Amino acid sequence: MKLNLKTPITTPLVLSLLLSACGSSDSNSNDDKDVLPPVFDGVPYDYAQYQDALDNANLQLTDLADCENNDVDQSCSKSDVVKAGGYQDYDNEHFYIDSTSGWLTFAMSGDSNRSELRFVENFKTNLSDTQYQLSAQVMPINPNESVQNSSDGEEITLLQVHNKGESGETDETVLSHPLLRVIWDGENRTDDNTNLSYNNAYWAVLKTNAFECSDTSKPAYSNNCGDSYDYLYLGDFNQNEQTSFDIIVGNERLIINVDNRQKVDVDISYWSHLYSYFKAGVYNQYENGNSIAQFKSITYSENPFDDESSTELPMNDLDPSLPPSANFDLSLWYISIPVDNGEGVATGIKEEELNDGYENTDYFYTAADGGMVFRVGKYGYKTSINTSYTRTEFREMLRDGEDIDTKGVNGNNWVFSSISVDEQAKAGAVDGILEATLAVNEVTTTGKSSEVGRVVIGQIHAPDDEPLRLYYRLLPGHSKGSVYFAHEANGDVVDSEIYIDLIGSKSSSSEPSDGIELDEKFFYRIEVEGDELTVTIKRDDKADIVESISMANSGYDVAGQYMYFKAGVYNQCKTDANGDEVDPEDFATTPNTEFAQATFYYLKNEH
Repeated sequence: MKLNLKTPITTPLVLSLLLSACGSSDSNSNDDKDVLPPVFDGVPYDYAQYQDALDNANLQLTDLADCENNDVDQSCSKSDVVKAGGYQDYDNEHFYIDSTSGWLTFAMSGDSNRSELRFVENFKTNLSDTQYQLSAQVMPINPNESVQNSSDGEEITLLQVHNKGESGETDETVLSHPLLRVIWDGENRTDDNTNLSYNNAYWAVLKTNAFECSDTSKPAYSNNCGDSYDYLYLGDFNQNEQTSFDIIVGNERLIINVDNRQKVDVDISYWSHLYSYFKAGVYNQYENGNSIAQFKSITYSENPFDDESSTELPMNDLDPSLPPSANFDLSLWYISIPVDNGEGVATGIKEEELNDGYENTDYFYTAADGGMVFRVGKYGYKTSINTSYTRTEFREMLRDGEDIDTKGVNGNNWVFSSISVDEQAKAGAVDGILEATLAVNEVTTTGKSSEVGRVVIGQIHAPDDEPLRLYYRLLPGHSKGSVYFAHEANGDVVDSEIYIDLIGSKSSSSEPSDGIELDEKFFYRIEVEGDELTVTIKRDDKADIVESISMANSGYDVAGQYMYFKAGVYNQCKTDANGDEVDPEDFATTPNTEFAQATFYYLKNEH
């Protein structure tokens, strides 16, 4: 292993260590000038975690000397300076190991210049039996400083899916454009799906067609390339730790996971006639700066493709002999059951009692497999005179047994981060995630056509409206049900409601071919970050389903709009076989013969 001395990379960690060594933690201290640069030891191929990638990729570097020698336009050539498998004893100032982090480092200066691995295999993205994956843990180093002198762009490309034409060779069918660039961008951008804006963030830049948009001599050239790219937000840049990316292509789909969360899943059938390949490193789209990115890991894999992606649903460690609170932490929940509390409305069980072994053999209990059962009939006592339907349902209580009002922007409830800072300071939390693994066991089979077979299994509730209701619906005669959600705006600001289909369709009476059967376990994740609402559905051996909407115009960024999660079964059928509704007063003489029931195997709320 040889020793190399190079220009140091001043990561936050390196800077902290260096300043501590000088007896100061003040970055403005006069002692800074006495700090010695760290050394860089070893070459990338000496590190086992990178050998597989380096055995499968060429290193492409821009020739900066060529830029300087070209007096006309300062253009630069690039070349494969190292071939796959030939990296023994190789490193230079653009490709090396940082001795402090021990991570593979790419560095390059100048607009349109690069230091990148070009993975040598050219593959087709439409294969139904094979999928190709590039995974990397990446941390750009001080990118905002790198681009601060740029007057034209602030993009640093880190990962790519590029094309190699229709034959996999260098010919006139090769497009000048990649299918995908995963970038860091310091400028403000708007997500083309959600219309939300972000800066200092990671983005997927996705080409939405297979046209040539630059070289007029190529046969695929089109002069209609004005809107050929979608910018899709992947997440905020974290300067203190690496971000994990998985890019998966196959069966005419492109999937991007960020920190193990699926962010992109799109149809790329328009790309199916082209060969593609992966790239990783730094490729600059800005002026007057030097990019540095460290890769903690980087792997390329070719895997058998199953069009139903394997999934492991999260599950609690469950004991069927114990009450629900022994299998689940219920300290932050309150439950309503459709039993008269003596005042003509449903009974509520508060946090302490619920979390102390509470069960009800008719409505809330532990199943034979250890799951937590929520059960409710069509008829029963409701939580208020303003509610039309019965429920056995949790209501989130952040107060954890403390004496805090259930209503209002206070320590019991949370708010969206789009609301004012003053309101955020009063709330118990800001933004939130609700996750659950469950199976719907029963639904109603008679009633009005608009109600039958319908149940809400998760909610975000506001003072008067519901930013989200997640529905499962199984129609009579069907074995597979649909899943969809409703978003209701704040009625004081705007009167609107939209429905988003996830599996099957709310509006169709056809049975969904990929629907969810009764007793089939599935997972949902409801997440709010600012004005962005995202719902994810996971199933064993099936691809994830992710839908996001913008709530920027929904009116929840005004004072007084507090939130809480709900989970359980909120029956959405209140009519009998004749379509008639039964009043709570008639409940005693009208027995329930139909129920909605769901069993939960995992439940987690997070803020």
